[in-house]
Amino acid sequence: MIERQNLTKVISEWQLYDPPEVKPRDMNIPLNLDLIISIVGPRRAGKTFLMFNLIEKLRKEVPRSNILYVNFENEYLTGMKATDFDNLISVFFEMSYPSDEYPVYLFLDEIQVVEDWSKWLNRIYESKKYKIFISGSSSRLLSRELATQLRGRTLDFTVLPFSFLEFLSLRSSTPKNKDAMLMSVNRGKILSELREYMVHGGYPQVVLMSSYKEKLLRSYVDTMIIKDVGERFHIEPSILNVFVNYCVRTFSSPVSGTKIYRFLRSMNYSVAHDFPLKLLSDFSEVFFLYTVEIVSKSSKKSSKYPKKLYVVDSGIVNELTNTFDMGKVMENVVFIELIRRLNSTGKFKINYWKEYGKADGLQVDFVISSGTEISELINVTYAGSEGEIRDREIKSLIKASKELGCNKLTIITWDYLKEGEINYIPLWYWLLSGHESGRF
Repeated sequence: MIERQNLTKVISEWQLYDPPEVKPRDMNIPLNLDLIISIVGPRRAGKTFLMFNLIEKLRKEVPRSNILYVNFENEYLTGMKATDFDNLISVFFEMSYPSDEYPVYLFLDEIQVVEDWSKWLNRIYESKKYKIFISGSSSRLLSRELATQLRGRTLDFTVLPFSFLEFLSLRSSTPKNKDAMLMSVNRGKILSELREYMVHGGYPQVVLMSSYKEKLLRSYVDTMIIKDVGERFHIEPSILNVFVNYCVRTFSSPVSGTKIYRFLRSMNYSVAHDFPLKLLSDFSEVFFLYTVEIVSKSSKKSSKYPKKLYVVDSGIVNELTNTFDMGKVMENVVFIELIRRLNSTGKFKINYWKEYGKADGLQVDFVISSGTEISELINVTYAGSEGEIRDREIKSLIKASKELGCNKLTIITWDYLKEGEINYIPLWYWLLSGHESGRF
């Protein structure tokens, strides 16, 4: 049980704390729905500051005494369990005297560290006395993953590192008219900004820093490895570091659990054959790695093929690898943007396509589908002109188009635009277009 004096310290800290003004994210989170709002995403992506932004909006209409923010990674709350929640609320009411004219708003940050938190949350939600916002760096806080008693009672929002639009906005570089920019000599500036975005990524604090970006990214990786995965799942950090470095080196490429297993065994780690798949699941749960399956009508067949790996932020990729593969980094940036749009709409699925039975067969980077209908095929290439685009990129789209029955074919390029049977779109233009319309 958490001692009452520790709960008092936590509440006192909140009462004296003046949340900083933060730049709004490209997200619209409701404040007064009769649902638990769940804000999830990787560590350091901006979940806490998004909560502060919501609190700032509330304070224009709701007294501070009716708002409680708690970060459960506070050292005074170490070892907190669901049975301590009632005492926390009791101390808050005693110290804050919330007004009966307004609801009490609870902002519960990194709630996943509290044992049995969902049971208490379900009970307090049933009381209808509170507006509840929870956050955490675990996909288990997503509505589809929450315990049975909370399903249908939550609405979740995923916070990722800055989109390119948010990145430009923070740097006061947002083009007023992206179509006019296509014909402008100033287009070089946006390409320069895009390169910076690809090299150092979109983590908010990294974007804001003028130096030591690599060192900060390394600290993020270490925290995710040791705290989010090592401590949470009780796995030795040394094997996690080897695993992460292997996965990041093979990003934007297909990889199988068997291949990872053989690599770990070659490094003298005695692991079970299914251990790599468990690690992939663990790192997916904390939003560090993403896996994409091959497109197939048979889920059993698709599960036997290697999965493509992507990393939550290109800055992490470049921090952990010695080479900068522009094409692969572009593909990773496109994937994370697709995930961002998927989180916004929830209306499509992402797969990849490859010729069956051919080790070096043709491949399409992204197959976008909704239900049984495939809506778009996308390849990504580092090409600045038509002459730089390899025949293989075109052949793969045409073959996949015939096999899958999809006529919307797109090649995302570095800086080449052309409409036709295949649409060629510069990466920066595609990234910015997704925030206006066409979110699949």
